[in-house]
Amino acid sequence: MLVIGKAAVLGAGRMGTAVAAHLANAGIPTLLLDMVPTELTEDEKKKGLDLTHPSVRNRLATLAIAAAAKGRPAAFAHPSRTGLLIPGNFEDDLPKLADVDWVVEAVVERMDVKQAILSRVGGHLGPTAILSTNSSGLSVNAMASALPDAAKRRFLGSHFFFPPRYMYLLELIPGRHTDKSVVEGLKEFAELRLGKGVVLSEDTPNFVANRIGIFSTVYAINAMDKYGLTIEEVDAASGRALARSVTATYGTSNLAGTDVLAYAVAGHYETAVNDEMREQWRLPDWILEMVNRGYLGEKTGGSFFREKRPLVINPATLEYLPWQDPRQPSIAEANKVSDPAARVKEFISFDDAAALFGWDLLAATFVYSANRVPEICRDIAAIDRAMRWGYAWDLGPFELWDALGVKETVERMKAEGRDVPEWVTALAATDSPSFYRKEADALTVWGPGQLGHAPLAPRKRTIVLADLKAAGKTLDETKEASLIDLGDGVACVEFHTKANVVSLGVLAFVEKAISQAGDAYDALVIGNQGAHFSAGADIKMMLDLIAGEDWAAIETALRSAQRASMAIKYAPIPIVAAPFGRVLGGGLEVCLHSHRVQADADVAMGLVEVGVGLVPAAGGVKEAVLRTMAPAQGVTWALPIMMRSFDAICQAKVSSSAWDAFDLGYLRPGDGVTMNRESLIYAAKQTALAMLETGWQTPAPAKVKVMGRDGVGNFRSILDNVYLGDFMSEHDRFLAGKIGWILSGGDVDPGSEVDEAYLLGLERRVFLEACRLPKTVERMQHMLNTGKPLRN
Repeated sequence: MLVIGKAAVLGAGRMGTAVAAHLANAGIPTLLLDMVPTELTEDEKKKGLDLTHPSVRNRLATLAIAAAAKGRPAAFAHPSRTGLLIPGNFEDDLPKLADVDWVVEAVVERMDVKQAILSRVGGHLGPTAILSTNSSGLSVNAMASALPDAAKRRFLGSHFFFPPRYMYLLELIPGRHTDKSVVEGLKEFAELRLGKGVVLSEDTPNFVANRIGIFSTVYAINAMDKYGLTIEEVDAASGRALARSVTATYGTSNLAGTDVLAYAVAGHYETAVNDEMREQWRLPDWILEMVNRGYLGEKTGGSFFREKRPLVINPATLEYLPWQDPRQPSIAEANKVSDPAARVKEFISFDDAAALFGWDLLAATFVYSANRVPEICRDIAAIDRAMRWGYAWDLGPFELWDALGVKETVERMKAEGRDVPEWVTALAATDSPSFYRKEADALTVWGPGQLGHAPLAPRKRTIVLADLKAAGKTLDETKEASLIDLGDGVACVEFHTKANVVSLGVLAFVEKAISQAGDAYDALVIGNQGAHFSAGADIKMMLDLIAGEDWAAIETALRSAQRASMAIKYAPIPIVAAPFGRVLGGGLEVCLHSHRVQADADVAMGLVEVGVGLVPAAGGVKEAVLRTMAPAQGVTWALPIMMRSFDAICQAKVSSSAWDAFDLGYLRPGDGVTMNRESLIYAAKQTALAMLETGWQTPAPAKVKVMGRDGVGNFRSILDNVYLGDFMSEHDRFLAGKIGWILSGGDVDPGSEVDEAYLLGLERRVFLEACRLPKTVERMQHMLNTGKPLRN
């Protein structure tokens, strides 16, 4: 496997710095270089510095790192990662590239500027160093002409999407001289270490995702007047209604920058002379005038929108008017449908202006995408993945085409006089007109020049639970959860409740899966591949029980949840949780009791029960006590250490990354981090197998010495000061006091030894007490209605 011990990024602009930050997120020390300033700042003058001082010469990169550290969304996964970036400049530090394994050029998107910096870099590279350009669409081969022959073999395009930490797509674009081993090595490295979904592109204008995405954007803009639509209506009809990102056409351009859009469109028109839709690659004059006036998007205060969309530009006058909600029936009805493919079907079945526009845009995108294979990539799967991963479409064009029916849509297109590619019409005439087809255990695809479907190479280190279920690998299933055979003696418990809430049915299913281990499986993974691991416990069920004042049923439910947590913790088989996305409340308590956690790098974990007026009661506070008191070696030093858990639970803190989750105590030494979310189930399975191979043993029952009344008094004193300072509500003071009471072990002597059953009893007692308070009901109802916490 390719080893990247040190990297460098050339160009400390917004994108270059974000790429460097993501390399740091992967643990790679990275040089960040930019130009040397030609003038001193006033602050530098006051310090008596001159233009030769290193801090002046490295100023642009230093400021870029500082800005990235403060920016939102956060470029760095953890504050410690900023220390892996080393600022420098092009004049002094190019010789340092000799010690670097990968150099990423990320200067301004101009061919002359890129060739100039590459010509300077080539002679400084080590004999095995990889050099790549982060260009979003310029010719890799044209840039390679500025390099020595030896460097050309190790040069390629590496197009990250912004922001690199969060956008999954990385396009790799080999040049005509690039060694195949370099491409394959960097591809595997990017997938495993950087957490990327890699698409290989040909060296054609705008590569894959931007070629399709920008075409669709420009086509939508140019069709607006044809259908008499407003900007608001275009975005409504080209976003969620077409199973695409909610930012849609104008919203995406507002984020990316109107100038960026104009530059990309003009560059494509100039270079893609053989594009059959070349004349569509022109922006209307009113958008070009916006660029001239400096209306460049969010970076300048807005372009198509201002003030987060309350104001929308009028194309006729370039003045801003209040936002007007679209009123077409097609949009209203489509928004009621949750399934993406069904939503598009519903939308294009109407005949109002928005639906006709949507169908026109969809059909044009389908045909344009079909004409790009094999021009921009080898198969249709690359286009579908690029659009899902880079543009946040729910379905790629060929996946959606399948869902709408290839035969039916081709007939409609032909009736409208559209020039559908022959290879697509040939597919439509077959007995199974579908671009993708499942055959045995392999996924096959249709493409140009094929007489039948061809196997699609599987992605490394990925397990798709839906594919396993389709292949008959389900061992047990209810409406709330499934048990899936992952192979090699490992099974997976998958939640599929609404928002993956941890219902009593889910917990009972987990207990059953544990009890039946030994024949078909010897280890369990708890995970799923939904939008988020779990939104927490079932608030609606609990609210209904509170409304009925069924306190006995609430206590029974609590005992069931706690029993399931303990069943996980003391299971006779290793259990690995695979959390990602939001992992809240009861979902986190499942992880806290698992023997290992293999977490996604950007996991958002938190015990957030105070937001609904309650406290964690499935062992969450109990685990905080155990994790703090056991290593504290006595109660004297416990309070300062326990404050971490106290603050986290009382403030409902949610981690910003896996490394932040370690800081909060939600993850422990020995838990793992996976950069690539689509490899998470695979990684969790490998962790479970390693535990089996190394002789894993069920942990011994835990006992711990607690702070007792001393801790309770200390927490009460802290809370009195906070409350008197008017920093918390009366209800929050009550909840925080009770959390401090549990963390201290209740009303016992300092140093008393207690077991887990005792601590779980404290959780139940406080939970039931909170359930009887009107403020708790108010918070729970507010969360159900709005999805947001209420701090009353």
